[in-house]
Amino acid sequence: MNKSGCPNRAAFTLLEVMTVVMIVAILAVLAIPLYSKLRDRAQRAQCTANLRSLHVAVNLYTQQHNRWPPVRLTGDDEAAWQKYAEDWIRELEPFGVERKTWICPTIQNKEQNPDYTKNVRSDYMAMPFDDKPGTPHQWPNMPWFAERGDVHGNGNLMIFADGSVSDLKTIAGKASPASLPK
Repeated sequence: MNKSGCPNRAAFTLLEVMTVVMIVAILAVLAIPLYSKLRDRAQRAQCTANLRSLHVAVNLYTQQHNRWPPVRLTGDDEAAWQKYAEDWIRELEPFGVERKTWICPTIQNKEQNPDYTKNVRSDYMAMPFDDKPGTPHQWPNMPWFAERGDVHGNGNLMIFADGSVSDLKTIAGKASPASLPK
């Protein structure tokens, strides 16, 4: 007791401590799904930025070489995919595209963060165009690059000739019989 006859309150009671712990635990449980959604959005934004970087580089390439990069997938085994990725990386590297740009962060996490510098890969598939200068721009509804899988929940992300990025679900919802090729 102090001089005025009141007891000293120098410590928290067990009930006060337990109340604070419970509130913090409840907030943590509520924050986990929010953190997951924020991480997913950030990864989708990074994936979109990667596609835009590839789009800019291919635009620069087509302006300089007057054709689409001559990279083809020559098989469906792991070696063919490895060569395909290496060829695309080599073609666009002079235009500022780093290896990391070819990696979708969501796919990277799902594959448990393998070292993509040792085993080269590309999480984005380029569409095949012929060697005529204007072909990639003649087909505005054909994507230039598409993400390797539906890892963001709405279908593969794709980038088009005008630089717009959309997912497969959105594109399929916009498609009408009149807009489809005959």
